[in-house]
Amino acid sequence: MEFVVSERYVSKVGLAVGAALVLATCATGGGDAVAATGPATHGAVVGAPGAAQPAAAGVSITEGKVAEVGPKGTILYPSVTSCLVVTVYLRDGGKVGGHASLFQVPGKYRSDEILPAIRRAVGGRPVRAVDVSGAVGAWNPSYFEKAIEQYTDGSAPEPTGDAKGIGDVVAKLLGQPRKAVTVRDVPDGDITR
Repeated sequence: MEFVVSERYVSKVGLAVGAALVLATCATGGGDAVAATGPATHGAVVGAPGAAQPAAAGVSITEGKVAEVGPKGTILYPSVTSCLVVTVYLRDGGKVGGHASLFQVPGKYRSDEILPAIRRAVGGRPVRAVDVSGAVGAWNPSYFEKAIEQYTDGSAPEPTGDAKGIGDVVAKLLGQPRKAVTVRDVPDGDITR
């Protein structure tokens, strides 16, 4: 799980306690230690028995990352220029988001890994809607199925800007009905959801 605490300093003791809670949750079947992503909070431990619901939380999701916020939380996707961001709106008010980059940021998810990571983070929770926003014109729907880096012979398909095709692939890979997915071309800059 990844915990972001408003860009504030977190002590080693706080990190150790958080890591112990994450490992205990994963050990009891409450999550996958590798794939789980937890919401950013301001001091509350999300998912711990008896833990108070956190106040409105916020998280910044940079290129190649997936994260989650609880109900009333806000996701900031900074510097979206050639990227697409995918936000899954959960029925409980929470959101799971991913920032898909045309080219892989070292150590982060490739474009063909973002949607599977989002799907794992959503799990079996009911979904209200899915929003795809960003530089639609810079994308080919196939980039979500095979990242540009995977074409070692230089045969990567050209961008098509096919919003319908992007929506179709996102719906398929997230296991959601097509009518739940909207695709929007938005100007360069930060996107808040």
